[in-house]
Amino acid sequence: MKPEFGGKEGNKMKKTTETIMEREMLQASVGPDVYEELKVAWQEESKSLQESLEDWKEPEGGLLYAVTTETAELIKLMPLQSSLTEIPFRDESKGDKTSSVASSGCAIIVAKFLERYFDSDKRVSVELLAKLAVDFGYRGYKKQEDGTWRKMGMNHLWFDKFVPRYFVLKSQRVSDIKQVLEALKTRKVPVLLVKNSVYKQDPKNTDSHFVCLLGIDKHGYHIYDPESSKIVRCEFERIHKSVRIGWIISK
Repeated sequence: MKPEFGGKEGNKMKKTTETIMEREMLQASVGPDVYEELKVAWQEESKSLQESLEDWKEPEGGLLYAVTTETAELIKLMPLQSSLTEIPFRDESKGDKTSSVASSGCAIIVAKFLERYFDSDKRVSVELLAKLAVDFGYRGYKKQEDGTWRKMGMNHLWFDKFVPRYFVLKSQRVSDIKQVLEALKTRKVPVLLVKNSVYKQDPKNTDSHFVCLLGIDKHGYHIYDPESSKIVRCEFERIHKSVRIGWIISK
């Protein structure tokens, strides 16, 4: 069974996506029992995040946590997603002959950024990351009634499961917007899945996009966007209204 697209036991400990994923391997697919656990965790985490956004207050003062010069230079060195038209990101057995990292692979580029940001011992090419994502089932498809397959973007477990395990990192889903500020204080990286209709201010765009938050000031967030070679600044309200899911990635 495939989980959504686009734990510890004892003492009745509340199960979160993070604790459930401790039992899982690299493949995107999970068993029916695990999927049911995940659905409950996702619903609770999502509800908690949205409630925290309602109570959020803008930070006071000037610059809070700026992006370091080293990180700004790393962003300049990252490949632009739009330039990667020749790197396939597709399962041709499902009739997909056109998808590339340029068209659908923002999660691939974000994973590569995290590898470099955290100086992972495992260095891989964008081409290999895209291939692994397809081979392990993270490239999402949904079978239609006529037998064809509809493209569904990236399986969200990419950041719960594959990225932390492959690069020996830690991943925790965001259940409170305050976790983002705390993460930025310690140079952890919040990864957000945002709605393009709001983030890109394009009401007709129904897709979503993965970005990283790297800094914050009184005006908004400092963002790494795979579609830009420099830090993007975005006001709080636009990010908060666009966010669907978030993860805190750390060493």
